Amino acid sequence: MEGENWKGLFLGFVLLFITNLTAHSKELYVCPSCSFKTIKEALRVAKAGDTIRVKGGTYAEGTLVVNKSLSLVGEDYPLLDGRGKYEVLRITADNVVVEGFRIANSGRSDIEDIAGIKVENVKGCVIRKNILKDNFWAIYLAGVEECRVEGNRIEGPFRVGEAYSGNGIHIWHSKRILLRGNYITGHRDGIYFEFVEDSTIEGNVSENNWRYGLHFMFSHRDTYRDNIFRRNGVGVAVMYTKKVIMKGNRFEFNWGGASYGLLLKAIDDSIVENNIFYKNTAGVLMDECQRITIKENDFVENGWALRIWANSMNNVIKLNNFLSNTFDVSTNSTQNPNLIKENYWSAYRGYDLNGDGYGDVPYRPVKLFSYIVENNPAASVLIKSFFVKILNLVEDTFPVVTSISISDRKPLMEAVRWKR
Repeated sequence: MEGENWKGLFLGFVLLFITNLTAHSKELYVCPSCSFKTIKEALRVAKAGDTIRVKGGTYAEGTLVVNKSLSLVGEDYPLLDGRGKYEVLRITADNVVVEGFRIANSGRSDIEDIAGIKVENVKGCVIRKNILKDNFWAIYLAGVEECRVEGNRIEGPFRVGEAYSGNGIHIWHSKRILLRGNYITGHRDGIYFEFVEDSTIEGNVSENNWRYGLHFMFSHRDTYRDNIFRRNGVGVAVMYTKKVIMKGNRFEFNWGGASYGLLLKAIDDSIVENNIFYKNTAGVLMDECQRITIKENDFVENGWALRIWANSMNNVIKLNNFLSNTFDVSTNSTQNPNLIKENYWSAYRGYDLNGDGYGDVPYRPVKLFSYIVENNPAASVLIKSFFVKILNLVEDTFPVVTSISISDRKPLMEAVRWKR
């Protein structure tokens, strides 16, 4: 009974605190004809829990520092202009909301990470429905927890090139972050995660960035799903990470001599499921991967659908559709320490006499010529030559000429339509 009394007393104090906070919070308006003419003046006067509403117009006030737990809301998308000199908005307090602004023209530096919006060492921030344009780094989060970045449009300084552009959404050493519904283009990396754990990247579009659509390092137990990574310089890289779920994404038109839809480098215990890899130089490249499950994906018209290097072992590749790729699978090893089964291969020419839906003859997805190219890239110039046509014909007739042991012993006879 005494414990219940203490619990009731505690809840009463919490309710009283919330009631007092709500009762004392107020709205401050900023515009040329308002009580506050500048945002800095409103920030100086505002208290925790207040809302500062900024009317449409241009505000070039240097660096704005939000060091109180408040909401900063733009009406008619006012412009916060860094004039090419300043970090535009810096947040150093918990539970700050920034919504409805145009944020542009931050300064640039070779030694500082100057951003349109920088958030450091806080909890509970919300950055949503803003337009960021021509900033060095657009949104930069460091040492934060339980923050949301949602519905922002981010356009980088296309004209300056990779060397003079930062990342669109850059997150470092943070936990429980939600990135949802953002559009990012024209930056060095569209999205960058490093030492970010237990977080979600969902429903974003990252395209036409100089380097990666997503660059993801040392970030465990994260999920990225239902995103589009399109026409980025060298595709998407997920590196040195464990327990990642990659589901329902589109990787498309990532072309280039060193490009790919998805690079998996030193990844363990992860899932690649229900994605579409369309017209990439390589759909998936696996380097030093262990216990990865790749299932229910569509690999369509890629140069290489799947490249598996010899240092990748104990992975499962099943129930995927391989459709009209130049090379379905390529490797630099004659051995196969991975399980490949029950995939559909458009290049398969086998038969199903017992009608169980599986080919009666195993399919060998690694052609001798693809093995040659993997180990001697310059040989790719021969791909349309008469010699390669003869080599493929001989190989189809006498599979024993190929020493690579990779095979699908139960190839599907029909492509599978996945629910997406």
